Amino acid sequence: MSIIFLIGTLAMILFLYWSAYQSEKLMKTIEIQGNLLLSIPEFVFKLVLLGLCMGLVSSLTTLNPEKYVGWPSDNPSFDVVIGASVGLVVQFAVNLTSNVAIRVFGKSIYSPQVMKSVVPKSQREWFLILLPLLLAVAAEELIFRGMLIGGFSLVVNPWVMAVASSIIFGIMHSPQGLLGIIMTALVGFIFAATFIISNSLVMVISVHYIINFMQILRAKEDLAWYERFQKKPRKPLSEASVGDDKVD
Repeated sequence: MSIIFLIGTLAMILFLYWSAYQSEKLMKTIEIQGNLLLSIPEFVFKLVLLGLCMGLVSSLTTLNPEKYVGWPSDNPSFDVVIGASVGLVVQFAVNLTSNVAIRVFGKSIYSPQVMKSVVPKSQREWFLILLPLLLAVAAEELIFRGMLIGGFSLVVNPWVMAVASSIIFGIMHSPQGLLGIIMTALVGFIFAATFIISNSLVMVISVHYIINFMQILRAKEDLAWYERFQKKPRKPLSEASVGDDKVD
């Protein structure tokens, strides 16, 4: 592993942590106007971030750096199908778990501001978010799975990095509240395990993309449920209907 890759990757993680911290403070004071996924500065930032990641990957001191980050895929069609299937199963489990957690621990455990900022408000926006969402997912997976696990596997056991990267990944989602941090860390470990077992960035991107898209697809219904829940007194878990929609 080159010193450029090591320092560059760690610096990028620190910057993303700082950005998440600033976003959390900002969302407590202002209401975001428009769809965050369709923000031009946000889109450009993700492009630059992806470019920097690719540059750092190329600096790995190995003849085939791509094999460590799982790109390109040997069988992309298979990876997409398996990834999408895993994503659907995981998202169902996340929905159920989050619903129960909010009922048990109350509304303060979750913040819906991020989800509110990415819900499309028209059919046109539904079409327009597809590419920015893919770009955001690809950048996150290249950093947290491809680089932190694949790249660092040259010097650290990948399963050790799977745990470490999942914790960092969860902390990066602090604007979604404690529930967002915990659930994202757990899902992040599933992403990590998928990446290690398959050695395919395409597969883990597919898992992540399906989960995020399903969250947005359900968001209006989920947010309406969350707002209704805020106005009601908490019920014991035994009286709650687990079948209600969840908020993630």
